[in-house]
Amino acid sequence: MNSPIYDVIIIGAGASGLVCALECARAGRKTLLLEKEALPARKILVSGNGRCNLTNARVSPACYHADPKLIQQTLATFSFQNCLDYFARLGVLTQEEALGRVFPVTGKSTAVSEPLKLAVAEAGAELQTGQEVVRIKHGKTFTVHTRAGLAFQSRRLVLACGSCAYAQVSGTQSGYTLARSLGHTLVTPRPALSALCLKETAFARLTGIRSQVRLKTFQNIQLLAQAEGEVLFTNYGLNGPAALNVSSAVSRALPNGHVAAELDFFPHLQHPQAFLKNRLQTFATRRPKDFFAGILHENVANLLIDFIGLRKNIPVGQQTPHTLERLVQTPCAWPLTITGVRPWNEAMAATGGVNTREINYNTFESLICPGLFITGELLDVDGISGGFNLHFAWASGFAAAKGMAEEK
Repeated sequence: MNSPIYDVIIIGAGASGLVCALECARAGRKTLLLEKEALPARKILVSGNGRCNLTNARVSPACYHADPKLIQQTLATFSFQNCLDYFARLGVLTQEEALGRVFPVTGKSTAVSEPLKLAVAEAGAELQTGQEVVRIKHGKTFTVHTRAGLAFQSRRLVLACGSCAYAQVSGTQSGYTLARSLGHTLVTPRPALSALCLKETAFARLTGIRSQVRLKTFQNIQLLAQAEGEVLFTNYGLNGPAALNVSSAVSRALPNGHVAAELDFFPHLQHPQAFLKNRLQTFATRRPKDFFAGILHENVANLLIDFIGLRKNIPVGQQTPHTLERLVQTPCAWPLTITGVRPWNEAMAATGGVNTREINYNTFESLICPGLFITGELLDVDGISGGFNLHFAWASGFAAAKGMAEEK
């Protein structure tokens, strides 16, 4: 083997891989970064609708589906302020927007990816693109074999391959295969941050309409997840932040059967049913369509009228008691059935991955294979939308490099 023995090889030049490579190189380690795509950082480029929502001021363990102890330790190493300072030192100017989301002021994700790639090169890390790793042999060193027929050796190895979400921009199953080959087990990966498919086809009538709602999901009466925010109605079901933020829990529950859901169209009201009862007294002479004017989108109102069986030309005050009871209850807890989540090529993240019980929470080093580190979305960690997944990626890459530096 003609190539030198590297101190560390990092597989995957995404968010966690780039930060890990930068910190390893800065610490004086001979570092090789291997990327299967022709261009690194492709998921960074598409994140935040091309604007790169790189972190969130509200980052906390509650924002993740993961062992809270892992997130607590990771955030202690790389906090929100640490993240802002880190990218400021790379020359990235950021601004905080609604809901704590942080973006580069340029409004373009290249303002994050380019300074990061420049810093990696300036630190002396070697980057080779178009090198898909297909096999790893572990002995005294790690020997990494690529599909192109090349082989590289290193004393330490980092799997930063990402998940299989968003295959069109570098999502891959390969990280799972490599982790298994080195002794790790997987929690079955499933799509997360993905839209929801509904059994109720009538909601296709609302395609293109956006509403602020509270969305709750249940299985066997048990609450799975809830989120407040915007939903976008589609021809298959629900998209938008509220739908995406319950999708991880839904995705994990669906193998056990369909998931029930409720839509509350008045999330801003503390007592929405009391509000509707008072409105019935005030506007008892209005027809149903006019009763909902000013509080519901007219298409939502029309679907609701059909769903609960209101007689369209009869004033609401003259409807049957049973129908009026449904009028008060349904807009606050409209029942739905979720039959699936959208496929991998539409999912922005994955729930599941390498079992986090098999890594050291301080260093991200494998407890199964000494010298191996696993970071980012390859792990069974996923966050809600709003910059939380990228924050964990940066943080885990940073923690892995820091862990190597602290080794005796």
